[in-house]
Amino acid sequence: MDDVLYNKKITCPACKKTIEVTRVKAKACIVSSYDTDYFVNYAGVNPMFYDAWVCELCGYTALSDRFANLDINGARKVNEAITAFWKSRKFTGERSIDDALQAYKLALYNLQKIGGAPSDFAKINIRLAWLYRIKKDEKEIDFLKCALNNYNDSYQQEKFPIGKFDECTCMYMLGELNRRIGNYNEAITWFSKLISSPEAKNNKMLLENARDQYHLTKELAVS
Repeated sequence: MDDVLYNKKITCPACKKTIEVTRVKAKACIVSSYDTDYFVNYAGVNPMFYDAWVCELCGYTALSDRFANLDINGARKVNEAITAFWKSRKFTGERSIDDALQAYKLALYNLQKIGGAPSDFAKINIRLAWLYRIKKDEKEIDFLKCALNNYNDSYQQEKFPIGKFDECTCMYMLGELNRRIGNYNEAITWFSKLISSPEAKNNKMLLENARDQYHLTKELAVS
């Protein structure tokens, strides 16, 4: 295994068996730049490739921060909808971008079967879009649209903050993803709403980013 990776033993909450997942050592996570929708570009190994954890024994898959949050009802759904059709396969060790895509699609499929909040779906779909961006694949747009719908549902239905995800960040993502798929008027509306929000003043960097993207989108809308 690459010396920047290591395996960690955990208990799968679906099948209750001990499995291994691969993590990236913190020293290897060297950020080179950020995209305007918060995608992080890394100089070396990309830790996002390893953030979808897969149980090779039963097929249960989720993002690392959600993996343990499976109740008895969720475990039953995994057993009925996934494990019954699962063929064991390993996801430990170094992952190619296609391995990462497969893992994230498994996480999305699991979430569809188990159920989850719109923000849970958004976290997976935006990462799938980013992975396709790395591949320079047009499917990026498809998943940006899916994530946009998820963020819109989250804004309408969920109570903020959701962990570290707050209402202002959600508004920013609604503006930026609309901009990226060419919905300029809708993007301008969201950026304007964010800029005029009293809460946004508490996050100066987010507010500055929103202003930059607002002006950029205005230029794109008239070009």
